[in-house]
Amino acid sequence: MLSPHASFASFVIGSGNRLAATAARAVAESPGAAYNPLYIYARPGLGKTHLLMAIGHEAIQFDSSRTVEYVTVDDFIEAYHAALAAGQAEAYRRRFTEADVVLLDDAQLLADRRELQAELLRLIDVLTVADRQIVLAGDRPPEEIQMLDERLIRRFAGGLVIDISSPDYETRLAILSRRANERQAEFAPGVLAAVAELPIATVRELLGALNRLIAQAAVQEEPLNVAQVRRILAALGAPAAAAPTAPAADAMGIDNESDQVS
Repeated sequence: MLSPHASFASFVIGSGNRLAATAARAVAESPGAAYNPLYIYARPGLGKTHLLMAIGHEAIQFDSSRTVEYVTVDDFIEAYHAALAAGQAEAYRRRFTEADVVLLDDAQLLADRRELQAELLRLIDVLTVADRQIVLAGDRPPEEIQMLDERLIRRFAGGLVIDISSPDYETRLAILSRRANERQAEFAPGVLAAVAELPIATVRELLGALNRLIAQAAVQEEPLNVAQVRRILAALGAPAAAAPTAPAADAMGIDNESDQVS
């Protein structure tokens, strides 16, 4: 199921995810016309699942008659085996081969699953021939998935394989500002910048830090100041709380996880 919060509108664009977001929009607007298959990879918490779901929302928004299927690898396997046991394997396959957009999450779980890899290979071939779109997301590039069929690696390479990297300072600040605004949380000048200065590597961890500050602000009378914020985050084990990184020149996305998140 697509999360209603995982849209392109809620995805903060920066230098680390700009190419992935641009490619995602392209396939959402014109499924099957470019980057097919599209494979997006990133470490957990950087927004790949958010982008995957945003593609589904945008595809339907452009054309309400489109059918979109989102599924994780584990759910795909479980449902496929249930369909086999019920003698409905072909009907289950048609659910995906007849969809306009197929979104497959947690692609790294394809490792060592030869039967599933064979099904996926057939699915990709059917969808691409019919100009239907398939998008996959995983936590590593295809060639690093253990025992992945070389034919699948070639199929992915024939579309587009693209990564999302960690957000830089400008992006972290944009994410914090947007989420604080959404939650109607107000902070003293410099507080969010102090959090953004920390070398936090994922959006999920960044939002966790913001949640801690919002909770702390709710139980004290005086507004949080920068010194308090750094002490709070240092006590939580935030990286290099006393040694902020220098702001970068460019600006990433907020899931989901969701990712902007995962």
